[in-house]
Amino acid sequence: MNMISKNAILAIILLVSTHLPAQNTSFRLGIRLGYGVSVNKDMDKILVPEDYYSNYTFKDKWQLTPTVGVFAQYHVDGSIIGVEGGFSYWQKASQLVYNDNKELNYKVTPRYNYIGVSALLKIYPWRKGFNISIGGRAGANLNGKGISYESNQEDSKFANYHFATVAETERLMKEKLTGQPDIAVGGGFGYEIGKHWNIDLRYFLGLNSTIKTERNDYNWAEHSTHGQNIELSISYLFKL
Repeated sequence: MNMISKNAILAIILLVSTHLPAQNTSFRLGIRLGYGVSVNKDMDKILVPEDYYSNYTFKDKWQLTPTVGVFAQYHVDGSIIGVEGGFSYWQKASQLVYNDNKELNYKVTPRYNYIGVSALLKIYPWRKGFNISIGGRAGANLNGKGISYESNQEDSKFANYHFATVAETERLMKEKLTGQPDIAVGGGFGYEIGKHWNIDLRYFLGLNSTIKTERNDYNWAEHSTHGQNIELSISYLFKL
């Protein structure tokens, strides 16, 4: 091999090697950990679908929920557009609190676990750092009977009402009020710190009903409920 050929091969190797790192930095693999709050409103319309009586109140309470995930991100340095997709675990939870003028109270707390996929478009207004994301996620419900129930209905002052036990009421709710898969749209804001760290604040709204009411003898009615999640997470990204 003559000197010209050797020099040409060396030049090609140097040219490729100088361009590969820049291409590789466009793709990153990330691990995400986060926590947030969730609520599932309108459960009261399942339990009390009609005005059977008055002098009672319902209140929906947000619940703390975790989220973890792995994802791939593509964003060319200096570009205004990026994409992200991956696999995640998350929860949807809520608590419905009932009180009335007879001092009866109860709490219904559905907490469902999901595993699924997510896909988001990311917009970088200043081409790096701060970004706006929009997209959605879909997941399978891992515990369709994940509902719990607390009440003071077994107190002696309610003996004349012949209420079922708390345990029996919870069993019936697990059987007749079942958690569904989650399909949600969402988005939020994020900020990338250097080449490896991301902080994201995102909101997701369920498109399908969180709970399905099975046929029952307890006047529990079918009513569409849409869960909401607000999640704050931190991610670490690896170069591919």
